[in-house]
Amino acid sequence: MPSSTQKSEAIGGRLSDLLPDPVFCIDRQSMTFTDVNQAACSCLGYTAEELRTMGPYHICPREDVAALAAQLDAIAAGEPPSVTVRTRQQRKDGLVVPVEWHVARIRDSGAEYWIVVARAISADGGADRQAGEAYAESRELGIPGHDPLTGLPDRRLFERRLDRALERTRHHDDYKFAVCFIDLDNFKAINDSCGHLVGDRVLCEVARRLSGCVRPGDMVARFGGDEFTVLVDDLHDDEEAMLVARRILGHMQAPATVDGRPVKIVASIGIAASSRNYGRIEDVLHDADRAMYRVKALGGSDCLLITEEPAPGLVKPR
Repeated sequence: MPSSTQKSEAIGGRLSDLLPDPVFCIDRQSMTFTDVNQAACSCLGYTAEELRTMGPYHICPREDVAALAAQLDAIAAGEPPSVTVRTRQQRKDGLVVPVEWHVARIRDSGAEYWIVVARAISADGGADRQAGEAYAESRELGIPGHDPLTGLPDRRLFERRLDRALERTRHHDDYKFAVCFIDLDNFKAINDSCGHLVGDRVLCEVARRLSGCVRPGDMVARFGGDEFTVLVDDLHDDEEAMLVARRILGHMQAPATVDGRPVKIVASIGIAASSRNYGRIEDVLHDADRAMYRVKALGGSDCLLITEEPAPGLVKPR
């Protein structure tokens, strides 16, 4: 009896024969790439070995992947379903390409896989296999509610999600969430010394790292400029939000490599937890922002959780 790994390898071994487009085999349980074809490597700029340590959450907006998973889960068992979704793929060099994912679900002796064929989208909405052209078009194409540079949810979409979280706290006493407000301490220096193109690629790398270290169900957004936000959803206690913030700081420690040179990323994180019984999203964001500026005043590259005490500036260090 072949193992689950051997089965995925057998499926993956046929990927290069399917299409000249990027093709991925995704293990449904672990949400990782079990195999990719050469076109996927060429399109994204990663080696096959690197991609096999990653998953769709590393290259696409998390909420798009979560929506796809929910869509597939809702389909009744039977013939392997096929769906088409539009999302964005981020290359290793930071470039973001709008794509159309054609996805089929395959079940084999209890194991479940997705086979994804990805095609870049041209400005007129059709499939275009030239990823470089598609990136240029992506600035104007856009995905509603998403930042055109990084592909993350934008401020408006984040605030709608935060508003729903606040509404949930009014009806469920045991529901908790937190907002992490993230600012890059040295982004102006990066733009001034390396140029705005490098700055844009750093922002894309930050978006990729943030998406890779939050939990399923959390939301990462680009709030504006070099500011990002994370909604840490459905918490047991405030320490869970601190763990996410610490994980983010750990992911930021390695320099980003842009055009062959290392670029250091330094971030400050302020955290506001829902246990303070906020009534408006503006209040949550204000406190998270205030905690973030307190981190900057203390030297940056750290995270602080604002406490329930009403006195201004009281925070809990990591």
